[in-house]
Amino acid sequence: MTAKQWVGIGALVVGAASVVGTLLGVLRSASWLFDLAGNFRVQFLWLGVLALAGLSWNRYWPPIAVVALGVALNLAAIGPYWWGSVVAPAGSDRLSIVSLNTRAANPHKDEVVDFIREAEADIVFLAEVTPPLLELIDAADLVYQPVTGTPAETPIGLLALSRDDSITGHISNLGESGVPALILEVRIGDQPVEILALHTSSPGRMSAARDDQLNGAGLRVDDREIPMILVGDFNATPWTGAFRDLLDLGLIDAQRGRGVAGSWPAGWGPFKIPIDHALHTPELTSTSFAFGASAGSDHRSLSVTLALALAEEG
Repeated sequence: MTAKQWVGIGALVVGAASVVGTLLGVLRSASWLFDLAGNFRVQFLWLGVLALAGLSWNRYWPPIAVVALGVALNLAAIGPYWWGSVVAPAGSDRLSIVSLNTRAANPHKDEVVDFIREAEADIVFLAEVTPPLLELIDAADLVYQPVTGTPAETPIGLLALSRDDSITGHISNLGESGVPALILEVRIGDQPVEILALHTSSPGRMSAARDDQLNGAGLRVDDREIPMILVGDFNATPWTGAFRDLLDLGLIDAQRGRGVAGSWPAGWGPFKIPIDHALHTPELTSTSFAFGASAGSDHRSLSVTLALALAEEG
């Protein structure tokens, strides 16, 4: 068998995998297994593109049509993150937020403290905060001070820190299960803004619980009276049904228009998927968005800067 034929066989296998994975993701509401598959649209897209190259070289025309359909489906879902536009800011006032799921089992908790110390943000939000990590933060000489968080004895808690003592906050909850979330009251210039900082249940068998919590976040957005920001570990990619429901409420993903980068798992190169997010209502816009250091966690940190959006003319 020639090298060209081996490439053709490999392309058939890779192309079939990309199409099957894509179709399972489209049927995500049927099973939590399908829901998991829907998180890997970027990977299925590139696998499909590679398969098309090998199939074209071997002139396997019927499989090309099938794989091309899968590529088109993924491109339609991912495309807005590459070519979407970002609304211009109004004025010079900015609010910067850094968010990190610290990973409860993180053996390098001192790196998390250093991460906070070096953060250049108005607000730092931490998820999976353990009592030992909280003790290290309390003992450190940081310019950031706690705004609100879950009780100190919480095994896996939440914590919001700020260098501005005018920022206030309290604990709330999400969904029927009452999973804790944090509400922060801030200002961008003279405009009051509410931040909902969250960490939902893991996907997989707990996808229904996660979706319930994201639905709870959506209800709060629906009832809002001021601009809102949602930030944290959603345990969902932009192609998850519950995440799409949030976007249908008018929320804007701050990553849109800046490409697709992944936040988890931190060190797995092309296998990373975006499950840490910053969403905002249309009155706001983002002037920067990036994933950064992991500080020993299995998540990369998220950094976003927001401003009031420039009103459209007419």
